[in-house]
Amino acid sequence: MIKKIAFMTGGGDCAGINSFIAAATRQGINKYGAEFVGIRKAFEGACSDRIEEHLVPLSLESIIGLEIKPSTILESSRFNPFSSENTAKGFPQKLVANLKKIGVDAVLATGGNDTIKSGMGLSNQNFPVIAAPKSIDNDVSGTDTMLGYKTAVAFGASAVRSTAESAKTHRRISIVEIMGRDAGWLTMEIGIAAGADLILIPEKQVELSRLCERISAINQTQKYVNLVVAEGFRIKPDDPVLLKAKSESPVVKALVEEDLGVDSHGNPKLGGIGQILRRIIKIQLGLKKLEDVRATDLGFTLRGLVPNADDVILGTRFGVTAVDLLFQGMSGKMVGLQGNQIVTVPFPEALVQKQVNWNEADLASIGVVF
Repeated sequence: MIKKIAFMTGGGDCAGINSFIAAATRQGINKYGAEFVGIRKAFEGACSDRIEEHLVPLSLESIIGLEIKPSTILESSRFNPFSSENTAKGFPQKLVANLKKIGVDAVLATGGNDTIKSGMGLSNQNFPVIAAPKSIDNDVSGTDTMLGYKTAVAFGASAVRSTAESAKTHRRISIVEIMGRDAGWLTMEIGIAAGADLILIPEKQVELSRLCERISAINQTQKYVNLVVAEGFRIKPDDPVLLKAKSESPVVKALVEEDLGVDSHGNPKLGGIGQILRRIIKIQLGLKKLEDVRATDLGFTLRGLVPNADDVILGTRFGVTAVDLLFQGMSGKMVGLQGNQIVTVPFPEALVQKQVNWNEADLASIGVVF
C-alpha cells in the first residue's frame, strides 16, 4: 500500500515542474491521505550517503502559490544511477535501499528521455514510478507537448523578434541559436512565431553553399536576415564551404574540432553552431566586417522562466493523473497529452526519439532549409 511518495525532478530545469508538484501533492493529500516529500537533485540526491539532507517535506501549506514559481524547487541533476559504471558500483540497489530507508513507497518523476530511462530502471526493480514529460526540446514520444515547452516557445519568439528588429535597424544578418540536440521542434516553432526567414533543424541537413545563397538573396532584397538554428544542426564535415572557412578562420577550425565531451547519459555536449555559422556567412558572402553578422545564443534563458498559463494547466493535469495512476497500482508509465486527452504511455514507447515529422512541402513553406 502506498503511503509516502517522493518527487524527483531530473535533467534540465524548465517551467511547469512546480505546477506538477503542487497539483500532485494536493490531489494525493486530499483524495488519498498520502504523505509527500521532495528529493533535491533527483537521482543524485536519492543515491547520496546522506539522503536525509536532500529531503524537502511537502504539505498543503507549503505548496500554496507553488504552481507559478519558475524552474524547480527541488533542484536538478543529470546523475545516472543505471550507467554501466554506476551499476557496477551498486547504485541501483543503493537507490532502492535509500528510498525504503526514508519510508518512500513510490516515486513521481519529471524529466526528459534520460530521467525517464532512469525511472524505468527503478520501476524494473519493482519500485512504483510514474513520470511526467518535461523538456523544452519537446522530444519525448507519446505526448503532443511537454512541461516547459509552451513557455519556452513564447519567450523565445519574443527574444528572436527583438534580435530581428535590431538586425533590421542596423541592416545586419541575425543568427539565433536555440536548444535542441536531436529534435528541432523548439527552433521550428520559435522560428514560425518569430517570423524567421530561415530555420535550421537537426532533422535536415543542407549544403552550406545553398544556405548562403538563400541568405544572400534575402539580404539583398530586405537588407537584413532573421535566421534561427538548433544547437544540434549538423554540417557535413566534408562540406566545401566549411573546409574553406576552416582554412581561413582559426576560430571556425577550433570550434568545429573542439570536443566538448559527453554528459552522464552519453549525450554529446553541444553549443557554438551560431558562432560557426556567423563566420562562415561572413566569409562566403564576402562581408567586410564580422559585425555584419550577429549571433545570439538563447541557451538557458528558456529554462528558468515563470510558467505561462499553458504550462500551469498542463502541470496540473499531469500531476492529478500521475497520483491517480499510482493509487491504481500502475508503474512504468508516463503521463502525456494527446489532443485534449491525458493518456498513459509505457516508458519504452516514450523513449522513442521524437523528431519533427512534417512533410517537406510544409517545412519549406515556413522557412526550414534542407
